Amino acid sequence: MNNENAAYYRYNLLLAATSPLLTLFLAQRFLSGKSRPGWSERWGHLPSFDSLSPNRIWVHAVSAGEVVASLPILRALKSSFPDHALFLSVITPAGHEVAVKQAAAWLEGLFYAPFDLPWVVKRVVRTLRPQLYVSLESELWPNLLHMLKRHGVNTALVNGRITPRSFERARRFAPGLFRWMLGNVDLLLMQSQADAERVAVLGGAPVEGRIHVVGNTKFDQELHPLDRARREQMKAELRLPLEAPVLVAGSTRSANEERIVVQAFLQMRRRLPSLCLIVAPRQLSRVEETLQILRQANLNPARRTSPQASVTDCLVLDTMGELADVYAVADVTFLGNTFPPVVQGGGQNILQPLAHGKPVLHGPHYATIRAEVTLAQEAGVAFPVANAEELAAKALQLLGDKCLLEKLAHRAQSLIQANRGASQRCIEALAPLLKAGALR
Repeated sequence: MNNENAAYYRYNLLLAATSPLLTLFLAQRFLSGKSRPGWSERWGHLPSFDSLSPNRIWVHAVSAGEVVASLPILRALKSSFPDHALFLSVITPAGHEVAVKQAAAWLEGLFYAPFDLPWVVKRVVRTLRPQLYVSLESELWPNLLHMLKRHGVNTALVNGRITPRSFERARRFAPGLFRWMLGNVDLLLMQSQADAERVAVLGGAPVEGRIHVVGNTKFDQELHPLDRARREQMKAELRLPLEAPVLVAGSTRSANEERIVVQAFLQMRRRLPSLCLIVAPRQLSRVEETLQILRQANLNPARRTSPQASVTDCLVLDTMGELADVYAVADVTFLGNTFPPVVQGGGQNILQPLAHGKPVLHGPHYATIRAEVTLAQEAGVAFPVANAEELAAKALQLLGDKCLLEKLAHRAQSLIQANRGASQRCIEALAPLLKAGALR
């Protein structure tokens, strides 16, 4: 038995040894509601798909961000292979909700991904019988990969990325397991050259010739800037004063981050009293906490879904899937999950505000979107800030120069356009795997 196979078996021995703790963990998640949606599906119980085409593609995306990255791929797969049935699995309710709203037209099936237990993933693979399994970004599960390969399913990692932090952890704590997993992926389509180099180091000889740099599929999202009339209509729908400047803080992750935004907003209001604030917490479960933070600062926030008709200058976005359009009413934006404490190294979807031509201010932590942020910084449309004072100062500088804002709008939209095409490159790379799968 070689070291890589031994690492896989050690993984399952660890699962077996910690099964009492895993049972308690899963029970706690169920009772807390975190894993309750799709509970039966997570244990591998899916409906029969016998009536559907035997040509099947299974795409997996963890949460809302990965689902967004999958949308251009799903659209391109459906267009290029219309006789194939498409299935999408997710892990989080947020990902499921985005998929229902934005991907349902392309899908024959949407379900919660199975727990990575041998008998569970075996049940799902036998039910789906896919020709091709496509995972988004960095999501690889040992038992699922093992079962897919046992059933002759071709596998691919698309929009692949490995942050420096994840790379170091993998090399330090589980090099054999990562080498084994990557060796069981037929195609590794990475976002950047740096991602490709990291995956080559982790995978070693087994992945030689199977790594390609294709770019970031998120640039291929259908992000259409709103015209002036639609922006004014949205501003009215949000109950904001029509001529007031707006700061949108999107996908905020923590109380500390929101306090920094609020502190900056209050500083800015001293010089710009008409300024409005929209805060969009990344998780809807934090809406009440966000409202409380704003009230503690003597602001009078309104919910987006509140029935009140009065005009407001401070709004909390308590809806899912609307932020991409709400950025259109902003004059400047702040990107959440970039001030500590951050999740998974920091960063959210920077392309949504850029698609509307909006400059982006962000904190010091953005490991999960480092490539996009670097491109945006080089184009002069993203600006790092270290604290509330810098956030206020930079935002005021931008708001005070309308000519500069117009130039930045053009730069931001040009950046998006120049980086399109990753999805089509992915489809071209995946096509041989589908043909090979059809012959098995």
